[in-house]
Amino acid sequence: MKWLLGLLVLVNVGLLAYFNLDMIAPKPAQMNAQINPEKLKILDQQALEAMPRKMAAITVAPVVETQATSCYEWGNFTASNLPSAQVALAKLGLVGVAKQADTTKADRRFWVYYPPLKNAQLAQQKADEIKALGVGEIFVVQDSQWRHAISFGLFQDEKLATNLLNDLQTRGVKGATKALRSPGKNISSLLVKAVTPEAALELQKVSPEFVGSELKVAACN
Repeated sequence: MKWLLGLLVLVNVGLLAYFNLDMIAPKPAQMNAQINPEKLKILDQQALEAMPRKMAAITVAPVVETQATSCYEWGNFTASNLPSAQVALAKLGLVGVAKQADTTKADRRFWVYYPPLKNAQLAQQKADEIKALGVGEIFVVQDSQWRHAISFGLFQDEKLATNLLNDLQTRGVKGATKALRSPGKNISSLLVKAVTPEAALELQKVSPEFVGSELKVAACN
């Protein structure tokens, strides 16, 4: 009986193996269907180099451009016109630090001007009339002492001032005169920092409105 039982076990194992043969050893057709050899392609070195590569992201810090600035010294102000100069700077978005000027460098000068008018409107009207006579650079004075006067020029050489006055009279400008201006004592200057090129141009336009003032590039320390 034992040999019969063993025979039945062998038969069952054989049948089980037969019906599961596809799972144990796949047929060649099934293997070919899974692998698809006709779709395989061997890449050469050139093809490998042409394939896209994944590159690490590179973070580039933004470049911040800073506008170049400079410093100016605006000088020869008295106690009366220094506040007006500081107001003019404030209108340009600038700040000037006042310091005592070296009075030994201050010298006398000859000023050619038209006397102050009653208000800014009359001063501008007179300036337009003078320009119509062919006179070039003139400025309406803004400092407190000579406000609304019209300045034609300031000279160290009196002869140059006299020549300008004669030329104005020849052109028909009446009322212009010449006077000696001396800075005197207690002269102050303003150190203006962080001046952009645009602000420098505006500052150069304002400077002549303050008679006797000098504007020059200075060290920032």
